[in-house]
Amino acid sequence: MAGLSPPRIHAFPTLAEASAQLAADVAGLLRQAISDRGRAVIAVPGGTTPAAFLAALGAQDLAWERVTVLPTDERYVPVTDAQSNEAMIRRALAPVAAGRATFLSLGPRGGLELEPAAALASADVAALAPLDIVVSGMGADAHIASLFPGDPAAAPDARTAEVVPARPPGLPPRLSLSAAVLAGARTATLLITGAEKRRVLDAASSGAPSAAAPVTVLTHRRGDPLQVYCSES
Repeated sequence: MAGLSPPRIHAFPTLAEASAQLAADVAGLLRQAISDRGRAVIAVPGGTTPAAFLAALGAQDLAWERVTVLPTDERYVPVTDAQSNEAMIRRALAPVAAGRATFLSLGPRGGLELEPAAALASADVAALAPLDIVVSGMGADAHIASLFPGDPAAAPDARTAEVVPARPPGLPPRLSLSAAVLAGARTATLLITGAEKRRVLDAASSGAPSAAAPVTVLTHRRGDPLQVYCSES
């Protein structure tokens, strides 16, 4: 396996420009995966920052019927809830909304508690791994997906199932792709905005991998380097 390479930074003045370039680059990777393996699997984030990227990606011309999309993480709420990442992704990514692409939900499964649901989701993700592309966001606290600072599952060398439960204080419980699944994608990308997050990323990249800075799961991954798309605003 190749050694550790520093993240590659793609800087843009605006989020719209960063999102458009990320969408074009991801579309090329999806086409290559389909050509090489007959299918492509991509994990994408929820929240507000990725909406423009998802809209631009959905406008790309490719064989969406061969693409599986899943969230990097999900609040354990119904898809009708305003906080649902699945609902946001379905709205923003046109091929998913139209049923042209396959969507793998990490949302509630009947009346199951969080841990049994994580086990079922792990089996689904294991059948797709390694993912072709992970597109992640990052919080100002350096969290990615639902791997939060201090959670043992957020350590770059954490040994867990493919999907892990998370119960961050004061927030809804969640399911998250594991550190190994995120880091093990063939291509990993990060989409961030603003000078504060860039400083957080630079500090994490220059330090040692640690559960205190979950983004180091991606910045210190082995193999192809993390591709960072960042905007000034």
